[in-house]
Amino acid sequence: MKNLLSTLLIASAAISLPGYADNVSGKALVDQACQQCHDNGMYSRSNSILQSYPELQARVEFCENASKAHWADAQINQVIEYLNDTYYKFPKP
Repeated sequence: MKNLLSTLLIASAAISLPGYADNVSGKALVDQACQQCHDNGMYSRSNSILQSYPELQARVEFCENASKAHWADAQINQVIEYLNDTYYKFPKP
């Protein structure tokens, strides 16, 4: 019972972390808009054209514009954070 309580407390703390909510929102945006053109394999391929966090930012902005997703700046940032945290793991400037 003590282990269950500890697990629940840790899980609830993780959910309340600011980055967690952004990643959930970022994933939803990727699932909705980005996967119209490509699947998640695009982010994990060995010959990626993206080599840095600024390149990832530029690519997300390019794709958002090309897809006419009409995201707010906060949504673009959520997508960038989600993709970086989940796939690229570039150091942030």
